[in-house]
Amino acid sequence: MKKTVIAPGQGTIESDELDEPQTSLAVATHLEDCIHVECNGLVYPEGDVREQTRELFGLVEKMLDDLDGTPNDLVKLRWYVETGVYSPSTRGTVQEVQSEFVDRPHYPAGCVVETPAIPVSGAVLELDATATIPDDGWTVETIAGEEK
Repeated sequence: MKKTVIAPGQGTIESDELDEPQTSLAVATHLEDCIHVECNGLVYPEGDVREQTRELFGLVEKMLDDLDGTPNDLVKLRWYVETGVYSPSTRGTVQEVQSEFVDRPHYPAGCVVETPAIPVSGAVLELDATATIPDDGWTVETIAGEEK
């Protein structure tokens, strides 16, 4: 089995023993019929919510493109939003930007976690993203969740 490590050791760490963080920006595991991708702790410390969201999706798009994938391969988004920033308007802005990158009906599952502070000055959003890049493309089925 193959593992692709994307941008290992990025950033700084306060340690007497280590020169760099012992994590990677993303890791892709190459499976029999797909590539599974985990991106973590993505931040962009400039601009408003719209600009930060657009830059984060652009970074994810670039990583997936390097693995022959697209944002339509995203299956889960976990947004960490600084306390006081999250609102229905913020959610709408994030969704609007997401629609620029992800086509209907490929909408990923998602959640928002409100957090006291993002550990990068200027960033109000942090993104963890999971993608599955299939070898043969997607067949998408939707379930409307009809009430019984």
